[in-house]
Amino acid sequence: MTAAVIASPADMTDYHHPTPVIAAVERADLTIVATTIRFPRAYDDLSEALYAAGKRQVLINNAPLEDFTRGAALAEPKALRASTHALAKAVSNAKQVRVTSPNGTDLTVGVCRPCLPLTGHAEDDTGFGSFPSGEAMSSPEEGTACGTFVADAFGQVVYLGGGGPQLGLLEDPIRMTFEAGRLTDLTGGAAARRLQAILDAADDQALNLGELGLGTNPAARDIGHVENKFRRDTAHIALGDNHLIGWRGADIYGGTIVSNRHIDLVANGITIHIDGTAWQF
Repeated sequence: MTAAVIASPADMTDYHHPTPVIAAVERADLTIVATTIRFPRAYDDLSEALYAAGKRQVLINNAPLEDFTRGAALAEPKALRASTHALAKAVSNAKQVRVTSPNGTDLTVGVCRPCLPLTGHAEDDTGFGSFPSGEAMSSPEEGTACGTFVADAFGQVVYLGGGGPQLGLLEDPIRMTFEAGRLTDLTGGAAARRLQAILDAADDQALNLGELGLGTNPAARDIGHVENKFRRDTAHIALGDNHLIGWRGADIYGGTIVSNRHIDLVANGITIHIDGTAWQF
């Protein structure tokens, strides 16, 4: 296992890790990356080096020390892994997944590739694990997303190159309509206007639905960072890039959408329907 503390500049554009650190991760079986930097640190030169060497990493993403004794960390790890793998397998074997909720969400996507279980365990095929965690992560069939998704909890913007404003806890619902896989209508209040500004500054591919994530962690909290999207009985979509999903296994789990944004948006109170059957945890 490798552990290192690196003081990084505020602007991480084109940042490269020191040569000794790259050499260390190429030798270590497991590297733990603890960061308060934005999430693309999971797609940087360090990750590229360790994946190429057949190694694995766990990303501790913006989690303060106290989060190791509260919230998502309190989920029993073996049970979380089992339930997440079971849901991911069911989605992988399906033709269609639909998510609904009392807030107006009714979105259907097609399935064309395996669904990835994200549990905090660094899987052999992806080489990646995260903390906090608990999600069945799917890159749906491009062009199939149809219906309405109402985000009413949280949003996170991954800037793949450069940076920009975040969404965080949503002050009011964002209602999004999709046709043939693309966002065709966006309505709401202040949160919707903030999202629209982010999309206006993005490339055209950011209007595509690139991910459907299904939360599986019963202990995860409704708070203003990434833990929010792992809560059981939530779902999140991502607008934009999905070609990096799967990390070392991106050719298995990732899609074909290449964008400078990956925008996660979380909805509460979700019921999951897999080929017409409601999923029960």
